[in-house]
Amino acid sequence: MTTPVERPRILLVDDEPNLLDGLRRQLRRDFTVETAVGAANGLFALKPDDPFAVIVSDFLMPGINGAEFLAAAAKAAPTSTRMLLTGHTSLADAAITVNQGRVFRMLLKPVDTDTMTAALRDCVTQHKLVVSERELLERTLQGSVKALSDVLSLASPAAFGRAARMRRVASAILDRVEVEDRWAAELAVEMAQLGIVALPPTVAAKLDTGAELALAEQQMVDELPAVAEQLISPIPRMAPVADCIHYSRKGFDGSGTPADGVTGDRIPFGGRLLRLVQDHDALLLQGMSPTVALATLRTRSRLYDPALLEAFSSTAAAAAETIRGVMLADLQAGMVLAAAVRNRSDVLLVNAGQEVTVGLITRLRNFAALEDGVAEPLMVLDESGVSAAAEPAPVAIG
Repeated sequence: MTTPVERPRILLVDDEPNLLDGLRRQLRRDFTVETAVGAANGLFALKPDDPFAVIVSDFLMPGINGAEFLAAAAKAAPTSTRMLLTGHTSLADAAITVNQGRVFRMLLKPVDTDTMTAALRDCVTQHKLVVSERELLERTLQGSVKALSDVLSLASPAAFGRAARMRRVASAILDRVEVEDRWAAELAVEMAQLGIVALPPTVAAKLDTGAELALAEQQMVDELPAVAEQLISPIPRMAPVADCIHYSRKGFDGSGTPADGVTGDRIPFGGRLLRLVQDHDALLLQGMSPTVALATLRTRSRLYDPALLEAFSSTAAAAAETIRGVMLADLQAGMVLAAAVRNRSDVLLVNAGQEVTVGLITRLRNFAALEDGVAEPLMVLDESGVSAAAEPAPVAIG
């Protein structure tokens, strides 16, 4: 028995119900058609977890016109292809709609069924390309990045733990702001530590503990973003990530590197985020408590994006973490170490803040088989002890 082919879902938005009914009848053999009368109802019909392949809008509608609606739809449903269908538009109106709404096709009324169907099929093909591109970024690319992270965990467990700590802080901040290309910022936080592999072991050890660096050693550390940038730049699609890392030592006020005159919101978002989470983690390594670290960041507020610092402040204030001890045999992937893991001779094995992975468990079990073993119990964050806090509304950020 032949499995029926699923028809692409399209959304038609117009302020004329009769026109919508006519288009639905014309197109229902080839597409699953949903309609919305007016832009407000069109926006209400957009569901992030169930996107349309194509969104078609009239231009002249009361309240919100087609350009404004399609621009909003591009943010709410970025993978959906957008098409303008109108009989009353000037060249200037068309240009505004195409630019703001990122329109793929524009047809003038009246339009025959064959032309409309052909245009919609082109739009569906474009939708599939966009979805495939996103899957490449979210799956294939992140799989490659995970391999790099695993290598970092073996080459420098301390740097890997630092990246894990910063990733959790960055994710909490990103949950409280609205930003495009979140994936680039998240990957930049993970990949920024790759440059550690170029440091001499003595310098890396100082960096791990927050010890004071000599001038020559500080110059090596200052070059770490450039090393990480060089390592990831050859990977396809990683240019936005490399750009974030390039600006990771740039202050919001324009200070720091690169000294190119770029300030404020002109600095890539991921660079601004990296500057904040890296500086915060460095303060923790110096032995500061989270409360003191946050207060210190506030005294240097000119260096940080105010919206990000405020989002981070709400994250730190909402956290109420508790700690519990577990034996090595009970350690599970996904747990987060609340204290450093040492052997029974007090030699540091793993820094606090590192997320437990299968590889880390294997490594600790190998240490446990040695004469000095592993000091137990291991201290981990108890997620069940984190109090529920009201989620603040996301803040739009440049």
